[in-house]
Amino acid sequence: MSNADALIVRAVEDKSELLQLMLVVWGSHKMMIDLHTYDVAEIDALGLFTPAGQTAALASWTRRDETAYLCALHSLRPGEGVAVRMLAAVKAAARAAGAKKLKAMLTNDNMPGLTFYQRQGFRLSGLYPEAIDHYRSVIPAIIKTGYRDIPVHDALELEIEL
Repeated sequence: MSNADALIVRAVEDKSELLQLMLVVWGSHKMMIDLHTYDVAEIDALGLFTPAGQTAALASWTRRDETAYLCALHSLRPGEGVAVRMLAAVKAAARAAGAKKLKAMLTNDNMPGLTFYQRQGFRLSGLYPEAIDHYRSVIPAIIKTGYRDIPVHDALELEIEL
């Protein structure tokens, strides 16, 4: 049994850890996906936890009509299969809620995320040049540089059928 198999999936009621993580990584706990803004504090969240209660991964998502939107997925234990397990839990919850597809939005700098989602079967479904620049006018705290100091300007949308 792998370390990820021993983890427990459960809904996250106290989102303070997720919100803090979003502020550190993104500069805000609001995300724009499919041209809608979602506040991670106000939507569903799932977590993977060790039997002792330590957080291994957190994700937030919501559903609108037949589409689920993955707003954030953070593995706190890279290289252990935790992100894959967290994504599987979100997909299962979205299916149970009636979603037919799951969308995720990444910034142009997020090469690790782009690789991860494509390896999980997601396909590119949209490119929004300068979307983050425009969104930053609403939420100025959003990061200006990201992975390997790449300037953050554009948004990439990916989706997978459920």
